Amino acid sequence: MADEFQITKPRRRNTKEKIIDEAEALAALHGIEHLKLQDVADKIGIKLPSVYAHFSGREDILAAMGARISKGMGQLYIARPGESAIETLKRGAQDMLKFLGEHPAYFRLMLRDHSVPLGYDPLNHRAAVNQNVSLPSEIQDMHSRLQHLIDRCSGENSKIQAVDFAACIHGFLLMRLSWLPTRNDDQGRVYIEYQPLQSTIDTIINRLISCS
Repeated sequence: MADEFQITKPRRRNTKEKIIDEAEALAALHGIEHLKLQDVADKIGIKLPSVYAHFSGREDILAAMGARISKGMGQLYIARPGESAIETLKRGAQDMLKFLGEHPAYFRLMLRDHSVPLGYDPLNHRAAVNQNVSLPSEIQDMHSRLQHLIDRCSGENSKIQAVDFAACIHGFLLMRLSWLPTRNDDQGRVYIEYQPLQSTIDTIINRLISCS
């Protein structure tokens, strides 16, 4: 479908984009902490100094990966013509499941970020507690859309707030996907078989909205 949720990547990847792509693939397979820049360089077929010509280090590459995450989340929960609020909520959550299931490095990076109060870099300070650090604008916009949809479903006196809805759904996805095995196909694509979780997501949303 033309309007299917997806993250558009450049058709002609430059070296910088290739570095991010290969870092994602390696982090998806081996984890964030086992990501080595030499391995990234070897996969692309370049020398290690060429990686440093584009990024200051590993954390800089992870920050670029974090920017892709924010961009993807910024496309969630956008209503389509003729779609009810509950349908948009469910589709948005399913899109998030697909987004993370097809990019395991993303949920691994998000889990790593949440393991310390301030995150590992300025972009990923979204988990900070009692700090004067604002959420990325894409995430703020997503929360606004979420609250509007929740209010449409349950009325303005809804007991559940957008941030709590997101925590329930996205928190479940982060943990549940991390328990599933990582796969890779003949083309080198790394992914998680997330489809069994689709019905569970709908059930959770039904209960969240009915309790609000």
